[in-house]
Amino acid sequence: MYLTTKFEGGLAEEHKIPAYEGTKSLEGLTRSILIVSNFLVEGKVRYKKFGTVPLTFNLVSQQPGSFESIYEIAYQAAVIGAPVLGDLAGGVAGNLLTDLIKTVYRRVCGNVDDVSDQVAALEDARPGDIGALVDAAEPSIRLAHNVINHGVMNINIQQLTINAPNQLAALTPATKQYVWQNVINNAVRLKLFSIASFNANQGTGRAFDLEQGRSIPFELSSDVDRVSVDTLLSSIGSYTRRRRLGDNLSSAVAVKYTSVDALDNRMKKIRILKVRNEIIDL
Repeated sequence: MYLTTKFEGGLAEEHKIPAYEGTKSLEGLTRSILIVSNFLVEGKVRYKKFGTVPLTFNLVSQQPGSFESIYEIAYQAAVIGAPVLGDLAGGVAGNLLTDLIKTVYRRVCGNVDDVSDQVAALEDARPGDIGALVDAAEPSIRLAHNVINHGVMNINIQQLTINAPNQLAALTPATKQYVWQNVINNAVRLKLFSIASFNANQGTGRAFDLEQGRSIPFELSSDVDRVSVDTLLSSIGSYTRRRRLGDNLSSAVAVKYTSVDALDNRMKKIRILKVRNEIIDL
């Protein structure tokens, strides 16, 4: 499979980019894609020592015109996805790698979280893994934005196909602001969320914001009570049955929380203080 990372605007139109900022962005792009690709091979999130994995990830060439790099990803057919796809009912595979790249970039950059059936099935089969993958890739995606507003305006990541390229992610000045800037918001608020995933070991997961149509990472407060945990787990069960079986169940629960926000006031992460079935119970 071949991917391209295309730098656009500013110096990139002259087929050059600022050396320091540009190479840092390429490092972030390369590492983030490698983290996602490796997950399909090993079935776990790896942060370093990628050379020990049976995965080939090559920088193939530079295209003339604007600054565009072509990457080749290759692995043995018997190896890719063995720990991951084996957990998916019906052997759902499809374009899981490209779907995962889309999902990870969307979540890190705060975009609408429109996951494919393959990624949804993976989240159901391996709860918490996608959240861990997003957390692992976030520093690299932040670094990938390094050159934006410093000689380059946009970076587009695409899969090369026989027909039109498949757009996987777009890095812009707006996504850079979202990724790079944090505002601590200690105001206690109440809102309905649907709990999509939960990692019991870490006390973290993702909550689907019904108003914004996207999932938001969360962490549980250290003093959260038993009723909150039970209510949270009930929401996950309803959410899963509704997505996978079509059951007409409401998975929304009332959450008391504080947050870390972007400069445009979008929530980037919430800290859950209490969970109940109804807002009136908070």
